[in-house]
Amino acid sequence: MSNRLSEEAVLTILETADIGGTNTGAVGNWATYLDMKGFQRVTAVVELGTWNVGDDLDTCKFQQCTQAADAGGDAKDLTTSASGGNYDTDAPLDADGDQAILEARVEDLDVAGGFRYVRVYCAEAGNTGTDNISGVIVRHGAAEQYAERHVAASAGSKVYVTPES
Repeated sequence: MSNRLSEEAVLTILETADIGGTNTGAVGNWATYLDMKGFQRVTAVVELGTWNVGDDLDTCKFQQCTQAADAGGDAKDLTTSASGGNYDTDAPLDADGDQAILEARVEDLDVAGGFRYVRVYCAEAGNTGTDNISGVIVRHGAAEQYAERHVAASAGSKVYVTPES
């Protein structure tokens, strides 16, 4: 598996979010659903930042949905967070710099059921203080490499910089 990123990959940066203290609970809206149409694989890296020593990352999983927004409540797990699950809650992340790397293939999705959108879902319950997480989602293996680029640039929102630009 190549670590090289090119026009066949699209990165989505997941900005730092505090899931501790007064923000206790799920940060489900931290990562929006991303369309997997035209891609073969998805990889996400979630990293703990400033982290309260007494807290654990209770949930870290991929979810799938039939639409970009889970307005219909049809989200379902693609990976699990449980004792002995894909993200084993018996050995959770709990310190600054800890990382979870999640990977899935498009054939893992319930595409026949209309599930083609994915997101990372992270949560911490019963915690205190500051518990920061951040990350990135990489959709790669684009069928039409140039067409699946980071979407057309628009003034100030996305700027492509190359020697040829």
